[in-house]
Order: sequence, then C-alpha cells, then structure tokens
Amino acid sequence: MISFVVFGFLLASVYAGTVAGPFAKILGGSNASVGEYPHQVSLRLDSHFCGGSIIAINWILTAAHCLYNINIPRITIVVGTNQLNAGGTPYLVANATIHEYFNPPSTANDIGVIRVKTNIVTSNLVKIISLANTLPADFSICSLSGWGLTSYPSQIIPNDLQHIQLYKISLEECRRDLPTLTIYDTNVCTFKAPGQGACKGDSGGPLISGNVQIGVVSWGIPCALGVPDVFTSVPSYRSWITNKTEV
Repeated sequence: MISFVVFGFLLASVYAGTVAGPFAKILGGSNASVGEYPHQVSLRLDSHFCGGSIIAINWILTAAHCLYNINIPRITIVVGTNQLNAGGTPYLVANATIHEYFNPPSTANDIGVIRVKTNIVTSNLVKIISLANTLPADFSICSLSGWGLTSYPSQIIPNDLQHIQLYKISLEECRRDLPTLTIYDTNVCTFKAPGQGACKGDSGGPLISGNVQIGVVSWGIPCALGVPDVFTSVPSYRSWITNKTEV
C-alpha cells in the first residue's frame, strides 16, 4: 500500500497504520528573505510542529490535523521571525476549532482556526494575509513557505524559513497522479518537479498566489517523489472560516 504523510511532526498516531511519519521542511527550496512572508507563523509545543498563517489580529489559520488530539492550551504561536531559534513574538492560545467533519483517517475537511489570547501586533515583519475567494487558473505559480524537512528521510529541521514556487495543477491531473488516494473537490494540488515540494513540518502552512492565501498544507507522499502535494482549498472553506472567526 502506498503510504502518505500529513506534513506535521506529532501526527503519526492520528493516521495509525497509514501515515509513514511527519513532515519537517520544504524540499528543493531556499531561505526566504526577512519579511517576505510576514503572515507565516510557527506552532510550537516547546518546539516547532506545524505552520499557520495570520488571518486577523486574533486568528490563525492552520490544518485540522495539526490540532487533533493536541493539548491546545500548551500551543504557542510565534510570529515575526524567519528563524526557529531566534526572534519573533510568542502568543498564547485562547481556543481552537477543528472542522466539525474532520474525521481521521480521512483527510477531508483538514482545516482549523486558532484564537490567540491577546491581539497580534502587526509590523513590517507581522502582517495579515488576505484569503482567496476563488482559485487561480491551472499552472499558476504559487508560493509555499514553511519549516518542513529539507531532505527525507532525514529528520533535520531547518532553522531558517524555506520557500519555493510551485505550479497549481487541476484536480483531474492530481487524481491521475495519485490514483489510489482520495482527492476531494475541496483540495488544491501543486507540482513542480521531483525533489521539490512540501515535507514534514510544513503542515498547516500557507500556499499563496499573488497576495492571497489559496491553500493550507495537508498531506503528500513523502517527500517530493514526483507526485503532487495536496492542500485544503481556502475558497472551499471561506464561509466556514467566516462563520468561526468573522474574518
């Protein structure tokens, strides 16, 4: 059986028997410039385990699997830094909401939101990302950022935020390339080349097109093996996000 991986660090138990392990870094990418992704956040339980994005001064968007069976009050959200070992401002979590129909081992509805206890202070390094209402055309260039593994099966986590440009592909092409796995109409898929894509630790992070977020990192075949990576489509859950956050 082909195994797939959710792109976080503490999540193997979520998909026991199916998941090969967690993702840590973008493969085939490069260090992002300081302030290039001011919406990017790091979710931490002492150390980084998932990514997320600032969608309002008190709300973070991430993947549901990043929050599933996790001690939510222990999570710290760190904003405003490209480095895991330096800088940034930590925020405590007030509460979190996972989509009501997220039900592992299914990867459907892999989306969640986190409310922080105190409003996030914005700056040149800390900004809100707008959410897309529609998806861009197929083969549009998108940007992925995160602290996922830079090689696999190595478990070395990058200290510096990584980024890479990928191409959005059609769901039809995605399903052809992943014929034994379920691709939902509420997914977005990307591909560029073997050796380039998401990996463990990128989970929950933002996929952006232009200046808007179109996807949330969900899962993939570990890691960048020449098949698409799969994201939760932001436009598909736009009304759900608004209902939970008023964003």
